[in-house]
Amino acid sequence: MRSLLVTLVFALSVSARCVKRVQNKQSAQSGSGVLGNGTFSGGQGLGGSSSSAAATTTPTPTGTTAAPSGTSSSSSGSSSAPASGSGGTSTLSTSTGAGSGNCGSMKGICFNGGMQASMYDKITTASDWITFQLDIPGGGATSRTTQDHVPMMAFASNVADAVNMVNGPNPPSWLLTFNEPDYSYMGWTPKMSPQEAADAIKPLLEKPGTSTKFVAPATADPMSDWHEQFYAACGCKDFFSAYNIHQYNKDSQAVIDQVTGFHNKFSDKPVWITEVAPGNAQCSLSPDQVGQFMKDIYKFAKDSGFVDRVFWNSGNQLSNKDENVCNSWLIGTDGNPGPLLKMYEDIDCT
Repeated sequence: MRSLLVTLVFALSVSARCVKRVQNKQSAQSGSGVLGNGTFSGGQGLGGSSSSAAATTTPTPTGTTAAPSGTSSSSSGSSSAPASGSGGTSTLSTSTGAGSGNCGSMKGICFNGGMQASMYDKITTASDWITFQLDIPGGGATSRTTQDHVPMMAFASNVADAVNMVNGPNPPSWLLTFNEPDYSYMGWTPKMSPQEAADAIKPLLEKPGTSTKFVAPATADPMSDWHEQFYAACGCKDFFSAYNIHQYNKDSQAVIDQVTGFHNKFSDKPVWITEVAPGNAQCSLSPDQVGQFMKDIYKFAKDSGFVDRVFWNSGNQLSNKDENVCNSWLIGTDGNPGPLLKMYEDIDCT
């Protein structure tokens, strides 16, 4: 979802940022989906929904390069594969991460641009973490941080490296696929139509390795027909072991309703919520209000029988004030814990 050459204006406007704002088409979700990270370099296919989006190189985040050939920068992942659901139920998967009591492997973290690998070690009850790239940014990752990282093949430009990763010596247990291909952030991030995404993912379908499970793409508008068109075009619905949704709304019940509605559309596999926060709240929520939202979402996820993972957004504070995550960060830009960290640590999904 990224662009050609990064101008100074763009670098200044999105530096240390991976959150994008979307006007969601659903009245129940007045917030938005969140996208990908930091500033970007290189690549082709600036914005729009051109046919080249899936075929040409799209940009990758700066700060680190995409993980080559499954070498040491690739993570081992953290989770065993979830059993596919049947009739709206699923078997919750297990994780090698620490987890948190009754939550098991439910608690994940989504980090944004500007994160350092050391930040994850300050969040002791999380089982998994993601950011918007294949490798681990920031350097100096501990064995826990490396083990719990779930890599993301966010863009068409990442497909070749993802194929190398899953077929390399250290394949991840899980791999997230395309991040909000139905949305272009400020015209800088190339959209992919369902057909373009189906064409782009073909190399991975042909060489998926033998050890990795795959999570379906997450769209900015989860209730559109993008997924249906994509699965029809690629014939790959059974390739994925879990579905994926992003949710932003200051009303936790609205989020719960959207996730439930999404599951009603696709009930044959577990759902991962890989981005969630009380968005569209004009940065006005108190820590206690955000903490209650957090409790509501994790309790729902645990009780649902179909949500396998919830990745809280954001693990780190952004330097700008995106209203989707300005209330919800756990670790400040200075690297110190914020007021929500203890609330997150205390979440037990009850």
